[in-house]
Amino acid sequence: MKTDNSIKEITIAAITRKAMNPESWIYSKVCIENKSDEFVLEENELPIFEINSLKVKTIVTTRRIIEKDNEKIFFINFDEIDDVVYGDFKKQINKPELSIFRIVDMFGEEYDFQMETGKASIGLINSVNTVLKLKASH
Repeated sequence: MKTDNSIKEITIAAITRKAMNPESWIYSKVCIENKSDEFVLEENELPIFEINSLKVKTIVTTRRIIEKDNEKIFFINFDEIDDVVYGDFKKQINKPELSIFRIVDMFGEEYDFQMETGKASIGLINSVNTVLKLKASH
């Protein structure tokens, strides 16, 4: 089984290869540090990608996706994810800066998390898809 450290390194490398203009992202960022000021993480769990809008904070870690909306926190473990639906914004002319992506767990429950649209969405999509692949391969 891969360590949290190797999951983070592989995922950030995947984001870096495909992401365009990360300096132009408004709400999103790759987490270089191994701690989060916003979220309490489990022992050895590492942050990979964050989306911080005015009201909602979202983080993709080596183990789960966590979102804080005001003081309400919810999360899903990568081991429980069955499907991810990102939506298609390519043809929209006036696309919003923020949208949602949907996670369906193995029990059929659906969870909506925020995502930044445009070039920043590549960072989020690569972080989630890479961690899912790494988790599936162990």
